[in-house]
Amino acid sequence: MSAPLLGTMLFAALAVFILGLSALAMLSRNYVHSAVFLAGALIGFAGIFALLGATFIALLQVFVYAGAVSILVIFVIMMTRTSVPGWDQLLHRQRWAAPLVVGVFAVGVVRVIVAAARLMPAEPGPPRGTDALATHLFLTYAVPFELASLVLLGALIGAVYLAREAE
Repeated sequence: MSAPLLGTMLFAALAVFILGLSALAMLSRNYVHSAVFLAGALIGFAGIFALLGATFIALLQVFVYAGAVSILVIFVIMMTRTSVPGWDQLLHRQRWAAPLVVGVFAVGVVRVIVAAARLMPAEPGPPRGTDALATHLFLTYAVPFELASLVLLGALIGAVYLAREAE
């Protein structure tokens, strides 16, 4: 079996894995199970990064998103077990819309991948290390990086405000 074919098969398997866990995360009635399915999907994304040769980004994906963010989501779920009136009826009405949206999105992703495969060069460039990533992140993209941190800070302040308002 050739290396490009194996890479394509691994990518397809990871894509099915990610889409399946994402659908389970949306359809699960238990919030903790949904968070665990989300963590599994994020680990699948780390696998895709590893396939692309970005091992540093794959490790960051596992540690930051699949690890820290998923644990944070589970903590928030367990600490804020509040019920919203009418929430079950709303979720029940959207229960079959979610897989439809995921299916349409999956078809769109497949179409983009097929179109991009025709435009890809025959040989990729040389691999670059984490020093190139750091240079781009802290020099070239310093302002967008700081804006993203401000957005995350605003989300954190909003979450604390909403949690305090309930008390």
